Amino acid sequence: MAESASQQVVEPVRRVSIGTPAFPPRARDGWLFVVGLLIFWFLFNGPPAGEIGGFDLRFGLEGPASGNPWKWAGALLVVALVIWGERRGLTSLLITKPTGKDIEWAFYVFGGVMAWSWIASLIAPQEDNDGVGTISSMSVAGVVLLIITAAITEEVLYRGYLQERLGSLMRSRWIGAAVSLAMFIAPHVVFFGPSWLFHQLVGSLALVAFTLIRRNLVATMLLHLLINAPILIPTVLAKL
Repeated sequence: MAESASQQVVEPVRRVSIGTPAFPPRARDGWLFVVGLLIFWFLFNGPPAGEIGGFDLRFGLEGPASGNPWKWAGALLVVALVIWGERRGLTSLLITKPTGKDIEWAFYVFGGVMAWSWIASLIAPQEDNDGVGTISSMSVAGVVLLIITAAITEEVLYRGYLQERLGSLMRSRWIGAAVSLAMFIAPHVVFFGPSWLFHQLVGSLALVAFTLIRRNLVATMLLHLLINAPILIPTVLAKL
């Protein structure tokens, strides 16, 4: 006899801890992850040479802007790998519609990061470096496109893909977060110099923590965009 409504037991929703992977690993995830790493290394990071056989691999672009097409291509290929290779959906990359709270907290965290940037600038003003100088020499439109590209594609690769896949394979999102953070920091330090760590490491940690807690990559993209937006200031000032 079917149970009456009063006799049915409704199980409580199980809370998943921050460090728990969003999905269990499968047998083929290991070699698929290697493919993802190859895409990251050889495509997302840009071509190793400026041209091959007379074909301009930078598409006539110069400086950081020359990497934009490759970042988009790498991110799209990784998404394709997830959908058709792993047979998982966009939710496995944490790409879902953000809630109002996700957006709200993105702005709260941004405020905290900006507060630290202000304090850091008082303690030790960031020195001029080739990285900032290179970006300042770009057009305002070029920097805006650079900011948007970084916010979307870097989050797909570093947080949505590397962090979540490593977390699943290692059965700990903490490990995935730590490794992907190190991989995220390295090229930024190379480009902006060691002083970047003191001023911007807090922002990088905020992106990782926000993703671990909120589990929404779209909101993290917004936070990333907001954190990067102040780079427009020296660019605009250089044009005055």
